[in-house]
Amino acid sequence: MSNKLVKGTLILSILTLFTKIIGSLFWAPFQNIAGDETVGIYRISFPFYSILLMIATAGIPITVSKFVAEHLSHDDYPGARRILRVASTILTLTGVLSFCILFFGAEYISKVILGNSAAASSMKVLACAILFVPIMGAYRGFFQGQQQMVPTGISQLIEQIVRVGVLIGLTYWMVGAGMNHATVAAGATAGALFGAIAGLMVMFCYNLRDKKEQLYKKWNPPLRRPESFKRLSKKIIAYAIPISLATLVLPLIGLIDSFTVPRLLMNSGLTDKMATQLFGIYGRGEPFVNVISVFSSSLTLALIPAIAAHMSREEYEAVEHKISQSWLMTLVISLPASLALSMLVEPLNIAMYKNNTGGDTLAILAFSAIFSTLAVTCSGILQGLGFNKLPVHHLLIGAAVKVIGNFVFIPMMGIRGSALAMVLAYVVVCGLNLWQVVRVTGIRFRFGTYVLKPLLSTGIMLVTLYLFYKSMLFLTTEPSRLFYVFISLAMVLIGSFVYLLALIITRTLTERELRMIPMGGKIIALFTRLRILQR
Repeated sequence: MSNKLVKGTLILSILTLFTKIIGSLFWAPFQNIAGDETVGIYRISFPFYSILLMIATAGIPITVSKFVAEHLSHDDYPGARRILRVASTILTLTGVLSFCILFFGAEYISKVILGNSAAASSMKVLACAILFVPIMGAYRGFFQGQQQMVPTGISQLIEQIVRVGVLIGLTYWMVGAGMNHATVAAGATAGALFGAIAGLMVMFCYNLRDKKEQLYKKWNPPLRRPESFKRLSKKIIAYAIPISLATLVLPLIGLIDSFTVPRLLMNSGLTDKMATQLFGIYGRGEPFVNVISVFSSSLTLALIPAIAAHMSREEYEAVEHKISQSWLMTLVISLPASLALSMLVEPLNIAMYKNNTGGDTLAILAFSAIFSTLAVTCSGILQGLGFNKLPVHHLLIGAAVKVIGNFVFIPMMGIRGSALAMVLAYVVVCGLNLWQVVRVTGIRFRFGTYVLKPLLSTGIMLVTLYLFYKSMLFLTTEPSRLFYVFISLAMVLIGSFVYLLALIITRTLTERELRMIPMGGKIIALFTRLRILQR
């Protein structure tokens, strides 16, 4: 895998992780300042916005990255710019249409559909954000097509910082001014609007710099006559729709759970309140699993244009190399992260939620990350190869497995059955995606290299963490919540170091792979001095 691809993926992963952390930490101060009622109105206003935003973007940013990469692989920079212009026009139109639906329909949606007229003002503010977010996606796709991941990561981070800053600032001021709950919630949602504007401004700055850099370069003339706006629009939309459907399937699985899990728990003899509480506990695992998926999501964004560029130049050996390395990098990260999470459930649960209720459920759910991350990576490979409809079919099959699994396992195992159904659903999706990649490319999935070696290193890490955790518990008579916070952080740091050490000792990662990651040179120098890495 090229140095540029790995570094871009890791940088985007780190920036995305920071973005998610900021997006998670604001809830506590927001709740403390605004109160439950305001937070409730704020939450109610977002689902329709999220759905319309998905429809407005419709997978076009990923499509832009693929088509831009194909043009740039033949030194056709003007053609790549044309893709950006056409995509920006499409997304501007879909953004305006979505704005009209949400802004002018806010009163009806909030009162009739949601049954909470107080959310109307918040929805109108969010409607304004839809005017900016889709266009920002087009520019992100353009830079991803150049395998430049930093602009996307920086714009996401700035967008989140501004969003949270405006949200907390306006909420504090409006509550102090004695405004009502609906108005305060609308002020809080203004964070999404200002965040979108800030993120778009960042992309505009990167775009201006890119134009200046390319101004004096000599580019090859187009291989063929440029396609008309109409033809290019149809091409972009046709490729984007399956990708958009794939993004809608994952929220669909969440919707399936919200309808089936509480009802099945109540059918098993639990009260409405107990079923709701258990479903809430089940939701504790989602943020942890999402953190593990950050790398595979970032890798996919980098992988699609990279594979598309090599395919366009018929560089099949390079495609095979990128696919093989992407499998290895995905499993090198997801295997230890998922299995360590299953071990860290108790200290993490107590550190964040004061108790270990539902720990066994979260431990089962942690295993889903192994298969979901590999499924996402394989999905990116298939999309880069041009098979963008296959991942949608596989996700729909996975959703069906989740529904059947809920009905089979929840009556037998309670809420743990839902977690097991999720694991099985992702096993099916992962298996289908992996099978199709192997079938289409003929590349062999080397189980020993991709799974057994990382698993051996993971085993060494898990034994170390288990001994450390048990020894710390033995030395402490009455562990406090602060103790579990410390233990969680310590186990993450110790586990990361031991795992990296094990990867090098088992030669899962060689000096070549280490040089591709940020600070790889310093890591090599350290382990060479310790005589762990032989040069």
